[in-house]
Amino acid sequence: MLRIVFTSLCLFVSVLGGFFASTAHAFVDDYVRIPEVRRAVISPTGEYLAVVKDEDQRRVLAVFEFPKMKLINVVSFPGKNEVGRFWWANDERLLIDIALDLDSREDDVGRGELYAVNADGTKGKYLFGIRGDLMNKGGSSRVQRVRSEAAAARPRHMRWGDDRNVLVEITEFSRGLRNTTSAALLNIYNGRISNRVQAPTANAQMIADYDGDIRFSVSTDDEFGTAIHYLNPETNRWEKFSRADYGEALIRPVRTAKDGRIYVGVAEDKGPEGLFLMDPKTGDMEKLYQNDIVDYDRTHRDWQGNIYAVSSQPGYPELEVLDPEHPSAQLEMGLAGAFPDGLPVVVNTTHDFRYSVVYLEQDTRTVAFYLYDAKTNQLQELFDAFPWIDDEKIAPSEPIVVTARDGQKLHGYLTVPKGAEAKDLPMIVVPHGGPHGPRDEWGFVWFEGFIPANGYAMLRINFRGSGGYGKAFENAGHKKWPTTMQDDLTDATRWAIEQGIADPDRICLWGWSYGGYSALMSIVREPDLYKCSVGGAGVYDMKIQYESDFAERTRWGRKYLAKVIGDKDDFEAASAVNFVERIKTPVLLIHGDADERVPIEHSYELQKAYKKAGRKPPELIKLRNEPHSPNNPDNIRRYQKASIKFFEKHIGKGVLGR
Repeated sequence: MLRIVFTSLCLFVSVLGGFFASTAHAFVDDYVRIPEVRRAVISPTGEYLAVVKDEDQRRVLAVFEFPKMKLINVVSFPGKNEVGRFWWANDERLLIDIALDLDSREDDVGRGELYAVNADGTKGKYLFGIRGDLMNKGGSSRVQRVRSEAAAARPRHMRWGDDRNVLVEITEFSRGLRNTTSAALLNIYNGRISNRVQAPTANAQMIADYDGDIRFSVSTDDEFGTAIHYLNPETNRWEKFSRADYGEALIRPVRTAKDGRIYVGVAEDKGPEGLFLMDPKTGDMEKLYQNDIVDYDRTHRDWQGNIYAVSSQPGYPELEVLDPEHPSAQLEMGLAGAFPDGLPVVVNTTHDFRYSVVYLEQDTRTVAFYLYDAKTNQLQELFDAFPWIDDEKIAPSEPIVVTARDGQKLHGYLTVPKGAEAKDLPMIVVPHGGPHGPRDEWGFVWFEGFIPANGYAMLRINFRGSGGYGKAFENAGHKKWPTTMQDDLTDATRWAIEQGIADPDRICLWGWSYGGYSALMSIVREPDLYKCSVGGAGVYDMKIQYESDFAERTRWGRKYLAKVIGDKDDFEAASAVNFVERIKTPVLLIHGDADERVPIEHSYELQKAYKKAGRKPPELIKLRNEPHSPNNPDNIRRYQKASIKFFEKHIGKGVLGR
C-alpha cells in the first residue's frame, strides 16, 4: 500500500484548457449563486457525457455527444421538480432520481421517483413513484404513462451485463412509522418489477454484493440502535451480523469484494473508524487503513465497485492506495504532481478506463471537473462549478490543533483573508451544523466563504460531538450542548487571541442550524468574549424541537433527543430562550419561513423571551419560501449583506476594506 499526503506548500500547476470558454470573473456577490455544475459523468463507452447544471435556480441534466461536446439533450421536469442523482444504467440509457425543490446544500435528496431516458432524448419513461400520471405532463422528453406507486425506489446496483434491469431498494409508504423495505429488479424501459427480496426489518437500507445480489440490510430499531443483517448466500436466509446502540461502534459493512470477503468499517478501542477486509465465514479481519486521528473519509471505487484507495482528512487530505496497479489508482497518484495543493479524485471512468472524469477538491480553487484521456495522456478542464469566482482571491484554509482546557486535542481550520497577515485580525467564529455526524473539512468553502472574502478571518473548530473523530469523541458531546461543546469554541477563540491572530476586541460568531444554536449559547456562556453574534436557522427552544420534524416523523426521534440533549430539565438548560437576561452581546437572527427541520418559531420564541425580559428583541431577517438551507440567490444576498453590515457595525470593516 502507498500513502500520499497532500499539503498546501506548492503552487498550483495549470493543465490544458477546458472544453468551454471560461466565464469572466467578478467579485460582487461571488458567494451568492449556487454551483453552476454539480456532477459530470461519462457513459460506459465514452460516447456521451451527462452533466447536472443549474438553470434558473433549477437543476437540469444536459447530455453531450463526446468528444465533440455537442449538446444533444436537456432533461428537465415540470413545476418545482428537479434532477437529483443520476446514473448510466447501460451504454446509452440514463436513470434519474426526481427531486422536489432541493435545498442548495442538501444534494441528491429525492423522493424515490425514477425516470429513465436515452442519451438522445428518446424513450423517456417515468418508471416508478407516487405521482405517476402527474409526472406524465410536461418535461423535455416524451413520457409514457405509468401506474403510481405508494413507495420510493433507490438504485443499489447497476448490474452491468444486464442492459434492461437495475437493482433497486423499494420502501413502501405507510400511515405508521414502519415502512416495509425490499429489493427488486426494475426494468429501465417499462418499469416492471421482478425478483423481490424483503428486508428482515422495517425502514432498512440494503447493500448489494459484487454481483448485484442483496447481501446486507441496515436499519435503526425502536431503541435507536443500528441493526445489521446478512443474507447468507448458502442458506438464502437473513442472519444477524452486528448491532450497536446509538453512539457505540459496530462492524459496518461497506462493500463485498470479488473474492467474497467483505469490506467493513471498524473502530478499534473507541478510536477512529478504519477500513478492514472480513471473511464472513471465519470472522477473520485484515486491516487495510486506519488513521490515528480521524475516520477514513471515503473509499475510491471503480465502475465495478472495486475499492482501490481510501482517503481521509486529519488536516490536509491523505490518500492511501490499496491497489497500486489499478488504472484509477495510478491516475490519482500521477495527478498528485499536477495538483499538489489539492485532492484529485476519479469520479467515474469508461469501462475500458480510457477516459476518466476527475473531481478536484482544493481550498484555494473552486470545485472543478477534468477529463483525462489515457491514450493521449492529456488532462483537460471540463467545468468549473463557480466560474464567476476568481480563484486568485480565495483564501487558504490552514489546519490547526487547539488544546482545550482539559487537555483534549481539537482539530479545525483557520482561514485568513487573502493577502492579510495573521495578526490582530477581526475574526468570525463559525460553528458547524449537525452537530453529531458532520465536521468541518478542508477544501473550498462556499456557504461561509463570504466571510473571509469580505476581509474577516474565519475560525472553524471541530468541537466535541463532531463526527469524523471516532465514536468516543462524538459521544463526548452528548448532553453537553450548552456546556463542553461551547467551552471548546471558547478555548479555540482564546487560542486565536493568544497566538496574536485575532484582535480580542473584534470577534463575532456566525452559525447555521446547530451552528445558530451555538452562536446564541456561546454568548450565554461567555457574555464578554464576543462583540456580536449571528444565528441562522438556530435551535433556541428545545421544546419546539421535541414536538417537530424527526421527533414526530420517526420511531426514534425522541430517543435521539433524550440521548444527545437529555430529559425535560436538560431541555430547559439547553434552550437559549431561558437565558436572555445573561446575553449582553448584540444578536442578529436569520431564518427561512418554510424551514421544517428547525421551524422559524424558534426565532419568534427568542424574540418573545427578549420582550418578556423587558429588552428590545434582536432583528430577524425572514427569508421567504426558504427551507432549512437557503436556495434563492436574492435571499442569500440579503442575509450575507445583513451579516457583513452587522459585523462592520460592531467590529469594524474587514482587513480588505470590502
